[in-house]
Amino acid sequence: MARPQRTTREVTLNATRERLLQAAAAEFATEGYTRANINRISTEAGFAKGTIYNHFASKRALVQALIDETAASHVSAIVTEVEQEVDPMKRLERFFRAGFDFVERHPKPSRVIVNMVYGPDEALKNKVYKAYGRLFDLLTHDIIEAGITQNQFREVDPDVTVAMLMTIYLGSCSQLTADGKIWLDPTHIMSFVLDGLRRCD
Repeated sequence: MARPQRTTREVTLNATRERLLQAAAAEFATEGYTRANINRISTEAGFAKGTIYNHFASKRALVQALIDETAASHVSAIVTEVEQEVDPMKRLERFFRAGFDFVERHPKPSRVIVNMVYGPDEALKNKVYKAYGRLFDLLTHDIIEAGITQNQFREVDPDVTVAMLMTIYLGSCSQLTADGKIWLDPTHIMSFVLDGLRRCD
């Protein structure tokens, strides 16, 4: 069955929402959640003050929507790359490379995610963890446990290992240069990670 065509109003509403989210990403990335200003986001997006309330009930609803949309794209980019490999070591390499590539292509929303993880708001932090749950599952079952089963990785606690891997990943993503590049070399990171996991029989 063919999908119904969107009306002009729907297209306009979606375009407005997207512009507001882009402006919100820039505002939250530079000012943080507490200091971010709703009216400034509206005007930076090219709309009148208060326009944002036609699409989001509050500043919290806005940042929650930004987290959801960023996470969906971020997770999809990583999973798509990882699933092209079956070898756990190569999957882990793809995980980091795809993730770093996403962050460099989307530095502002990515910085918002990192800020939420390391910020004081526990509810927003938990929102991020839930939105990125698929990555934790991917690392745990499709990479670490698979690597142990195939005797590529030494015996480790999968949950603890995944927590450390995500800490390394998020910490690396937080180290962006002024032009939005991750200054740590992904090759060095991968060498460090794989040396810690590889069996030494």
